[in-house]
This record gives sequence, C-alpha cells and structure tokens, in this order.
Amino acid sequence: MNLNTIAITPFAQGIIKVDSEEGALPGTIKTKPSMVVCARHHQAPAEGSADMPKLAAHPIQETLLATDANKQAGALVEIPVRMFFNRPDKSLSLQYKAYATDTGAPLCTGDGKDASRITVAGDHTQTFTSVPCPGAEVCAFAQESGVACRRQMKMTVQIEGQDDSLSVFEVRSSSLNSYRALAAQLRMLHLRFGGLRHVPLKLQMWQASNAASQYEAFDLLRLCIDAPSEAEAMKQAKVAREQAQADGLVDVMDELFEGSTSSDPMALFSDDFQLVRDFYAVEQPARRRTADHAMTVTPAGKSGPVHADTAGNLIADAVRMAGAARPAELESMQA
Repeated sequence: MNLNTIAITPFAQGIIKVDSEEGALPGTIKTKPSMVVCARHHQAPAEGSADMPKLAAHPIQETLLATDANKQAGALVEIPVRMFFNRPDKSLSLQYKAYATDTGAPLCTGDGKDASRITVAGDHTQTFTSVPCPGAEVCAFAQESGVACRRQMKMTVQIEGQDDSLSVFEVRSSSLNSYRALAAQLRMLHLRFGGLRHVPLKLQMWQASNAASQYEAFDLLRLCIDAPSEAEAMKQAKVAREQAQADGLVDVMDELFEGSTSSDPMALFSDDFQLVRDFYAVEQPARRRTADHAMTVTPAGKSGPVHADTAGNLIADAVRMAGAARPAELESMQA
C-alpha cells in the first residue's frame, strides 16, 4: 500500500439509519417508522446472550428525542441537519458492496458498471482486480456461496447542535427509494440555494407504497426545509455564509476532499462490516416490508409465499461463529 495515497475523509462520529430492526419484538409488527443515531463503538450484549454486540446509541439521540416533533411521535422521526459538503455529488454516494459470509471481510465493491475486487494471486498475495459490475441482482460472483452483496448509500451531514464542527454523521441505508428521493432533493436544493452549505434542513422519515411492495407501506428518508419558507431558509443560509466569510473561515470543504478516494483502492473497502451488517439482516417474517432491507415479507394474517434475502442470516451466523472450534453451518442463498 502506498501510504502517500491513503484516502482522507471527514471524521464520522456517528451513523444515522432507519430503525427498522430495533424496537420491535420477535413476532410483532413494527408500526412506527423511526431513525436511530448510533455511535461508532459497540455495547456488549446481555450476559449469557449469544447475540453479536450492537452499536451503542449516540448521546445526541437523547437531545433529539426531546424536540417537539419527536416527542409527539414518541420516536426519532425528524433530525435537523446541515450539509457538510456544498455539492450533491460529494454529499451522497451509492455503491454495491460484497462481504465474505465466513469472516465479514470485504470482497468487492462496484457502481453497477465497474467494480474493484480482491483476488488472490498465484503467490497467495491479495491484489485488486478491475471487473465489470452488473449489480448484485444478476452478478454471478454475488450469487456464489459465501458471498453476500448489497447496495450501500451514504450521505454526509452534520446534526444541528453537535459539539464538534469538524466532524460529521453518515446517513446509511440500502434503500434505492431513499437514494432516489435524497439525490433529487439535493440537486434541487443546490440549484435553488446556490449550494448546500448552511441551508436549514430536516431529515425525515416518510412512507410510501407501490405495486412492488404489494401496496404495503415501506420506510424511506427525505429532506425538508427546516424553516417557515424557502425565503426564510435562504436568509438564514445567507447570514451564516456571510458570517463565516467575516470570520475569515474557509467554508467549503469540497476541494479539500476532491478525489481523495480515487487514488486509494483501500478506500473502497474502508467501511467496517460491523457498521453495515444490519443492512444484510433479515427481519422476522411477521414484520412489515422495509425498503432498507430490500425484502418482501408476507404480512401477518395474509396468505402468500415469503421471499427473504438470506444473506443476513449467513453473515450473522458466520461472524458469530468466527474463531469458534466447530465450522459454521451456513444457510444457502435464496434465489
């Protein structure tokens, strides 16, 4: 590895994601869509539990839950945010990422056209190989036993009131619907406000349904103006931009991180699997369909086949049994 080309990215102090797994007991239906703000460290499971450690809640979550909108909903449905980058292409990204089901190690990442994959050379050393990327749904490599591949969306934001102005939070999801909504909104915001920085925004939970979801509601994320009107939002953004300039602060970070990942192949695999493994997990069959888990579940009380992506079971079992004396018994991937 060329140490001079290591990618430099903003420090992420936490992760924002759809709370589609927590808060519902097995065999029950989670009816209230919400978000969760996670820290970067894990909390130990209950004594005697065989569960894997889960990410701890970030301290700012308690502050957010005390706001009027979240108090009224009884859940985290709204987060006031500001964009860290000024351009949409720097703020939001979407990739396919594949992991090994026996160790959770990253194997391949791509954009639906081109991919970079870790391969083993003749001398048993690992190297990066450029390969076509048709997408997880039709990729032969992604269908192999021991491989699980999913979409991963990442949006870089700052939460209003956070204690460190130089760090960020990463909004994570595997939902294509959330990506489409956020990508379109970021482009419109960039055009209307002459940039994304300092525009007062809210990240909100939303629900939609369509034929593909059998008209069952699924969760997605969207951005809204956090001001009475666009004119008022523009005034606030303008005041903040002028204040930064008057303070002598360089306020746009896009150029600093421009191309920071393109020269470092390892940046493609910089995500710790523990931060994203729940996107590969399968919910209980009784729970409703959730876009962030890209699965179809027959609602309780209705007849019909259950179609579930078993990649999550494979990885969860494999990671749990890694290092154990007996080999993992992995379930087969469902077609």
